[in-house]
Amino acid sequence: MNKIKIIILSIAVISAILNGYAQQIFYSQSLQNLYWSLPETCLATNTTMTDTVILCSDMVEGDIVPIIYHWDEDHVLEHIGCKFLQNDSVPNDSVPVNDVIVRFIERELLAALLSSDINQKLITYRENGLSVLLNNAPIKQSLLQDKRQLLKLIKSNNGIEINFDGKEYDVILFCTDKQDLSFHFKADSELLTGMDKKERDIQLAMQLKNHCAAKDRIILPDYDYLQLLHDTIYVDKGNSFMIPKINNDLFYVKADSAYNLALDKSLIAESFANALLVPVKNNYKINITHRMYGKVVKKYTVNSRDFDDYFLRDYDRYFGIESLKKEKLMGTLILSNRNEGCIHLAYISVSLDDLLNGGTMEMQLYSNIPQQNIKTLFGK
Repeated sequence: MNKIKIIILSIAVISAILNGYAQQIFYSQSLQNLYWSLPETCLATNTTMTDTVILCSDMVEGDIVPIIYHWDEDHVLEHIGCKFLQNDSVPNDSVPVNDVIVRFIERELLAALLSSDINQKLITYRENGLSVLLNNAPIKQSLLQDKRQLLKLIKSNNGIEINFDGKEYDVILFCTDKQDLSFHFKADSELLTGMDKKERDIQLAMQLKNHCAAKDRIILPDYDYLQLLHDTIYVDKGNSFMIPKINNDLFYVKADSAYNLALDKSLIAESFANALLVPVKNNYKINITHRMYGKVVKKYTVNSRDFDDYFLRDYDRYFGIESLKKEKLMGTLILSNRNEGCIHLAYISVSLDDLLNGGTMEMQLYSNIPQQNIKTLFGK
């Protein structure tokens, strides 16, 4: 059944690409429900646009709601929300806005404006572990009921502050008249995305298969932190994931005054780690066997530059070597989502010749593993 769903979604996406005004396609059932809850005059249909804002005058009587839409590279609608940031800035302009969190808040605000059952909305907040506060006090049912007053508060926003301790978020929207609308919630992928694991697995497969890197990324070491291992070999020490042998250390060879990422038969372990953690000079073909929810298995091929680029923004990467036999090098790659408390786990195999000459890697990919299940992977 899941295979059929993926095939149907693929066909629908292709149709949407051929027709910029095709029927909307969704990864998420909850997002689809939110979309069809909107007045018809507020619906955006141009799937060829990445982002757009519709000024909706038929949702809150006597006022206009700015509704933001976002489509991915495959023209699938993956976000709808009430836009509250006027200029995508934060109080400290040196701190970039976290799009994942902003979109979560936008979606929750839009759902609150559309909700007619405020009591059920508050119950849902409690069930999801989401606390909504106004000036550090639980938000009153009367404010959620009064759509014009709620929208006035939202539109008076002049900044955002996002605090994250690795497990929970505190998000503050700074409003005029010294009012703060704040949200407290756990780092949970299902809550933040509004999607269950099956939907997130399908989204990952579709996006990863079709993602194209804009340009090659050059990795420059921070020379102040390079440590000499021996001779001309240096290491940029990173962090480990759960156990020391799974880490993101990078290895460099110094030639004259230049430092180059190791990719040499005399440094097999170091070269293997580098190739799985950052873009190296070779662009590999990666044959992915993606083991998804419900025992669905999807196979597809990507190149390593596109793979690296897809996971660049929101993921920390860690790698551990399992074996270094010449005919098959084997290792474990961890892709840890910085925002959502989950990982993707990949088992990698490649021959030494393919590693050094830019050949083919084989990957067994297990996606969207919740943070609370990670320790079981290491027998703890």
